[in-house]
Amino acid sequence: MHFSRNKILESNFQALKKLPFRFDKNSRNEKIKLLYFFINNKTGKINQCRNLNKLLLAMLAYPDNKEVFDLTKQAQSVLLNHIEESKELTSKLKGSGIFNTESIECSFSYEMAKYLIEKFPNQCNIHSSTIDEENLKLIFKFLLPSVEYMRIHDGNLNVISRIALFNKEKVQTNLEWLLTLLDQNFKNEKIKELIYSQMRIILKVKISQSQLSTGLLKGLNHPVYFQKNPFNKNLSLGRISKKKLPKPLKLNKEKKRDLIDVAKITLFHLCSETEPFTNANVEDITFYSLDNGISIALFGSKVSKRYSLESYIGYLVFKNNIPVAYGGGWIFGERCQFGINIMENFRGGESNRIFNELIRVYHQYFGATNFVVKPYQFGLNNPDGLKAGAFWFYYKLGFRPEDNNLKNLALSEIKRKNKNNKYKSDLSVLKKFTKSNLSLNFCENNFPSFDAAEISIRITDFINKKYKGNRENALNDCFNILKKLLPINENKWKEEDILYAKNVSLLFCLKPDSKQWIKKNKNNILRFILLKSAKTERPWIKSLQQFNSFWKRISVK
Repeated sequence: MHFSRNKILESNFQALKKLPFRFDKNSRNEKIKLLYFFINNKTGKINQCRNLNKLLLAMLAYPDNKEVFDLTKQAQSVLLNHIEESKELTSKLKGSGIFNTESIECSFSYEMAKYLIEKFPNQCNIHSSTIDEENLKLIFKFLLPSVEYMRIHDGNLNVISRIALFNKEKVQTNLEWLLTLLDQNFKNEKIKELIYSQMRIILKVKISQSQLSTGLLKGLNHPVYFQKNPFNKNLSLGRISKKKLPKPLKLNKEKKRDLIDVAKITLFHLCSETEPFTNANVEDITFYSLDNGISIALFGSKVSKRYSLESYIGYLVFKNNIPVAYGGGWIFGERCQFGINIMENFRGGESNRIFNELIRVYHQYFGATNFVVKPYQFGLNNPDGLKAGAFWFYYKLGFRPEDNNLKNLALSEIKRKNKNNKYKSDLSVLKKFTKSNLSLNFCENNFPSFDAAEISIRITDFINKKYKGNRENALNDCFNILKKLLPINENKWKEEDILYAKNVSLLFCLKPDSKQWIKKNKNNILRFILLKSAKTERPWIKSLQQFNSFWKRISVK
């Protein structure tokens, strides 16, 4: 009897698994029947609980109508309550992100570790560390009073055992104790980040707030969009990208902080992080409510964490208020290097439309006209991207290899596909495509459009050639030139502006005629420097796009 019940549960789960992205009358009726089944029948199988939670989340993002939406919510509530009430399930569903379970053990940056102990007090612990014993002793010798040398050097102990010698009262978790120790020793965040990263710590966290569990993470509360018809797989990128954007929503700081929480915790559950989320600036959050229940939150970084030549703007995509994709764009002039990650539950859905809407936002809001996808996104050192044929996903959207030979190879593959609709490119062919970036251009002659990485290499070569590799001399000399030619007031300017001016002085002094050029362009250079610390990075991006003299200068080596 028990075996038969498990068989029925598994059979119904497999049937439901085929339906989230099917939108016809028969599929709708089948969804309703199966949802009623899972409302009235609880599963005790670990993997089934884990996968059913993911499946119901996909159905909440893509409901056919109100009845399906309400039943899905009810089935999710039954499942989560069942898991919460079962000690066996909560202990074994590690890494699921469900309330009251432990997160998977994974490594995070110092900044993210600080955030986690604030968000989950007394719930964040060090699981392990890959640092060797001798280097661990050296770090503790550096951090603790020298008179405690006995326990600093006592035995060959791992991180947890070593910290336990100094944290016997256990008022704090071992992670909290370590971060407090770093705070007590240093004010400089970079030093704390460096020491923490050297310890190579792996964390484990208890999900102690229900609203931060995977099933209940939500964006802003917008009306639900019902998917009544099948997805349109042949959307026109040109048509969508040109459709005028609505104005971004006005958000108070509380809502912006909520979006930052959702972004950070979404990636936390994926055992990942991105700089714009980890270093998110509450002043630099922009939110668009778009078509078909899709909304996009844009994230800029704190001033101290911003890139010097590019602007790295992250995004989180919501479908019916549920996070479905994340990534970012590295903007330099009108060039935008772009990356996207569709979360596993939502692959096979409307990836095409999501990508189109993202390009629309980055094109219209930031003025990007040349979008570049690096080879990793479609297969380089990425077996999943290669096997999935991600190259063709981008190709259908209008992206083309920057290498002409590979452009021709793609055309010949298309001809083969047209002759035989069952033809699939071999992995060996897809690997060839990973030797070139993919590019999408909204203009025939994109200007300004340069790879910031090339400029960075030029600066390194300049320091090595002119200053024999002495960075201190290079920075001091170039900054002194800038100070003589520009009204830089070290007493009145903000510290971050002075530091940025010193760094980019290398950029403006690259060529022999730099002094004359700086004199002619001093107002634009001042804007370049001072706008980098503005509340948002958009003014800096837009101002740099219009700095024509700069682009003409760097286009000639």
